[in-house]
Amino acid sequence: MADEQAQHEEGDIVSRETLKKFNKSELATYGRASYGLDISPTTQTAEEMIDRIISAARKFKGNADMKVVRMNEEVEVPPGYVKIRVSPGRHNPAERPIPVGLNFRMATIPVNKDVVMHGKWLVCLEDAVERHYFKTRGPDGDETLGYSDQHKYPFSILVDNRKKAQG
Repeated sequence: MADEQAQHEEGDIVSRETLKKFNKSELATYGRASYGLDISPTTQTAEEMIDRIISAARKFKGNADMKVVRMNEEVEVPPGYVKIRVSPGRHNPAERPIPVGLNFRMATIPVNKDVVMHGKWLVCLEDAVERHYFKTRGPDGDETLGYSDQHKYPFSILVDNRKKAQG
């Protein structure tokens, strides 16, 4: 197992530091759902589970077109890519990475970090909305039901180069 021990490298989305925030049950669920790993919280230590997840993530290459950069660092954002920051919210108060899937590829987007990623992944965040209903009064004084759609994972687009790739 020592040969497989993965070390965090610049640009890794699934870092050892991030995975240490998960308990053993969450690590097992994440490993199974994201990478199809057969890991068990009862027979493996958290460190063993983390090693297997990081190793699978590197082989899987789901995050190959994403890179974590230093907060507010000036970096070149290639055409077709965006630089974003996902904020913690009601659905993710522990700031765990957001798992996303697109065309049978899985990736995770870290929270509270600047990330340069291909613009296609942004659709996953844009589509993760929930509808909030509220009562309001119309102009005639009748009570009506209104709603607003809100992003589950609030995010900011810091640099948007998606249009530059098209032409």
